[in-house]
Amino acid sequence: MRNGGKGQAAANEAPPAEGESPANVAASSLPDSSLRSTTIAASLPSSDGSACMRTPSIFAREVPWHELHLGEQIQPYQNYAHCVGDVHLLARFLELTELPDIQGDSVKLLFRTLKFLRLCDYTVEDICSILAHTSSYFLDAWTLCGNQMDGSEVGNVLATLTYVAHCYVQDETCPLHIWHQHLFRKYCPLKTLNAAVIRLMQIRRYVLRLTSDDLNYRFGRLKDALDRMRVQPTTDDTGLTSESETPSLPRHES
Repeated sequence: MRNGGKGQAAANEAPPAEGESPANVAASSLPDSSLRSTTIAASLPSSDGSACMRTPSIFAREVPWHELHLGEQIQPYQNYAHCVGDVHLLARFLELTELPDIQGDSVKLLFRTLKFLRLCDYTVEDICSILAHTSSYFLDAWTLCGNQMDGSEVGNVLATLTYVAHCYVQDETCPLHIWHQHLFRKYCPLKTLNAAVIRLMQIRRYVLRLTSDDLNYRFGRLKDALDRMRVQPTTDDTGLTSESETPSLPRHES
């Protein structure tokens, strides 16, 4: 993690030319520190999330849905989760956003966003820090624009703010056109997504840093969600792997 990165949040780069690999574009236009996660993400298959569906099994009985924030809304889309830990992480994340409700499309997009971060090879510690920042940013956006957001737009705003937060928190970042390719391609053009990033940063007055108290509280709550989860050493019948990594507190204030 690092203590800056505001300048990388907006996408100034052009999308790859037709027939050109995003990984090749990244290799020619990004600093070495960004190549690893960018190349990993660019190699992922583009998907609207339908390929994530798995056959339901005993996984449904392993999660205490009634104890999770918005657990009843999350449960029907459990099979979009990359791992059991992401169910607990998403529920706690939504609790920190103070959302009273959420629609299915938003749940699916947020599960795909968590999967995207994991497959970019970010650690659990990194992901918890990214989500801590995202949840705080969202409160400002919701205060200003919440009455204008429909149910599906909430997921898009949260996923976009996750991109902004990852740019601030991480040294190795993925450019916006890669996020667009894998998460937003069917929702809006890259130009619209870029404008949304700028608008959300304007709401924060381009201040992405959290206070120590706010960061430590949010990170601690996300960590606690994983600590409380029942740890399993093997993959269950759905193919969902159990969370085994326990994140430590952030190494510094972001």
